[in-house]
Amino acid sequence: MSSWFGPKAPSRVPTDTVAPLRFWDDAVLLKSLVVYSLARYDSLLDAEKLRSSLERLASIKGWKKLGARLRKNSKGEIEYHVPETFTAERPAIAFSHAKHDVAINAHPLASQLPRPNPTRPIIAGDPEIFTPLLKPEGAPTKIDDYLVQDRGQLGLHVVSFLDATLVILYYNHTSFDLMGWGALMTAWTHVLHGREDQVATPVGGDPGSDDFDSLSSLGTNPTEPHVLQKHLMQTAGLVGYGASNIIDLAFRGKENRIILAELQAEATASGSSEKPFVTEADVLGAWWTKLAVTSLMKADSSRTVNLQYAASARKALGMSTDPAKDPYFSNLFTMLYTLLPASEIIQKPVSHLAREIRRSVVEQGTREQVEAYFALQRQAAGKMVPFFGDAGMHLMTLSNWGKADLYGHDFSPAAVSEDDAEKSQYPSYIQTTQLPFNFPEGFCVIGQDNAKNFWLYGFRIAGYWDKVEQALRETDGL
Repeated sequence: MSSWFGPKAPSRVPTDTVAPLRFWDDAVLLKSLVVYSLARYDSLLDAEKLRSSLERLASIKGWKKLGARLRKNSKGEIEYHVPETFTAERPAIAFSHAKHDVAINAHPLASQLPRPNPTRPIIAGDPEIFTPLLKPEGAPTKIDDYLVQDRGQLGLHVVSFLDATLVILYYNHTSFDLMGWGALMTAWTHVLHGREDQVATPVGGDPGSDDFDSLSSLGTNPTEPHVLQKHLMQTAGLVGYGASNIIDLAFRGKENRIILAELQAEATASGSSEKPFVTEADVLGAWWTKLAVTSLMKADSSRTVNLQYAASARKALGMSTDPAKDPYFSNLFTMLYTLLPASEIIQKPVSHLAREIRRSVVEQGTREQVEAYFALQRQAAGKMVPFFGDAGMHLMTLSNWGKADLYGHDFSPAAVSEDDAEKSQYPSYIQTTQLPFNFPEGFCVIGQDNAKNFWLYGFRIAGYWDKVEQALRETDGL
């Protein structure tokens, strides 16, 4: 397909396998985002070993989607075009390499990458300032860039310094979600270590396989309504929400920060005999939410706060959540919602909010509720995620990346120095940037590095961060 005025798509290659995107990958929101993920390794890695091992993975059964080209058919629908064989002329992976003959701390931009402060939670800077470092020239920023180029879905950009390496992966969000990213990193690490026999075959195999889209009917026969059905926002409510938040959503810039928190916390019941299990991510998300809401609203505010928690649906659907075993290499996530008045968040302890978040996760994370959620998303234009709440609510997005184990991948076989190759080489810092836009208010737990530091990523409306910084200066954590 081509535009009257823009660049034309490459001609179709007759030997390519053509298959539609999976149903839940073909969503408006996912198509609108290109994700750039950066991992810093504190040693010099061989860029060619990284490239060749990732290329090798893309040729293994079940992983060929990595090299699929995205094209529009005559109906305007996006399809996969998978080369019969990947070649130097049509490689699976778009690869680029930038070399700097200086130490990383001597580079004007890379030297600003966050490092731990073991004494207290800190705000470590805006990850988006590193976009010039992680995005190679000509790399995609929107799905149209994929449609008019003969490039695979996955790109690899390596930035080398004398004593460190930045490994950047980039892809359109239709490719996979967080757990898919974790599965990719696990499989790539196996190939790099020469353990191809341990590379798991993704559920459904390659595009064109008979059972490639086995979840396409998900949400067609829900057995119960969503527990928040009465709070579902219809068109009028969504328009009202947009009107109430138009300045923040459309005109104010977003500010993003990486926060390093060495937090060891237990959410204990406060005045209640009920003690539901909570995770570290629940506590960290509650801590952040209380910090953010307290900096924005009065203690007696009755304004609804919608905590929108992004979570994989794999466990609820009886699928593996282990990225090393039977991975589902696509998008398969739900949003779990906690609706509370701002006054409750501000006035009650973090432990209370952590329990409320966990209660929502448990209640909405059943197979029946996941089916009900996808039924609502299936009905929405462009498969947009459902919204619950009211027109005047304040929306915050929470996410826990810990289960993807992004800090757990040892790249020592790619180390240039023999001394470095004999030691484990785990990433010391990880970040993502979504182009062309980010969300107005949110927070995610990226995970723990090998020094047991929690890394947290927050994004806020421009001008709000100074309030959070002040609150952090006044607190010792929780």
